[in-house]
Amino acid sequence: MSEIEPGIHLYGEQQNLPVILLHSSQSASTQWRALLKDLVSSHFVIAVDLLGYGQAPKVEYTANFRLEQELPRILSAVESLQLKQPVQLVGHSYGGAVALKLALEKPFEIADVVVYEPVAFHVLPDDSPGMLEIQEISQAMHGRDAKECTRTFVDYWNDAGYFDALPERIQQLMVAQADKVALDFDALLNEPRRLADYSGVDQNLLLLQGDHTRRSAKAVAEALSTVLPNVTRESVTAGHMGPLTHPADVNQRILRFLRNQLH
Repeated sequence: MSEIEPGIHLYGEQQNLPVILLHSSQSASTQWRALLKDLVSSHFVIAVDLLGYGQAPKVEYTANFRLEQELPRILSAVESLQLKQPVQLVGHSYGGAVALKLALEKPFEIADVVVYEPVAFHVLPDDSPGMLEIQEISQAMHGRDAKECTRTFVDYWNDAGYFDALPERIQQLMVAQADKVALDFDALLNEPRRLADYSGVDQNLLLLQGDHTRRSAKAVAEALSTVLPNVTRESVTAGHMGPLTHPADVNQRILRFLRNQLH
């Protein structure tokens, strides 16, 4: 492994097809550890720590943080590597929303996209059940101490009591990221793009979804599937955190899709 800049990790041979891995909130590029072990035989892997996570730069609190602010570091890495082939994208949750933003804006040539439950909440109508549910979670995280915010977030995407059952060391790491999680929510809810805009994501796209997920994530997947022109949908017997709780099943589907695009 090498690092092109803090939080941008490189694996494999650069002449191989490049793939960018984008993780969920409250995580880091290390969540893809098992996937990249299988990918390096066929791909040049660019594993990104998104802002405020892993080895990436921290973010000062701002009331107007947007998905757009995640893109310059990624674009800079692609440009400095002077890649000669289109890039494949893989993203989970918040990272999935960033992947869709990249696929839509096309700041560099993007070949194919895999997203596991991209939480692009801004595609939902304001009065829809999915939007109301996630707004309730977002509001529950404001004005409370970092540990309580983290408990609310982690338990929502897993199960009640999940956070309290974690080792103290892991809890402390998660609590330290609470401010960035709040910014992620703001970016996801206030992204200026709307559902119809995503018809411009014209790459071949695999949309993975957990059978046992939350209403908000399910609603986003349903909405996106109505406008994405080249989408394939697959379900996994898992929840929203499937890439971490069921990596073998999720990674098998990602690898099959990415490698099929090579032929």
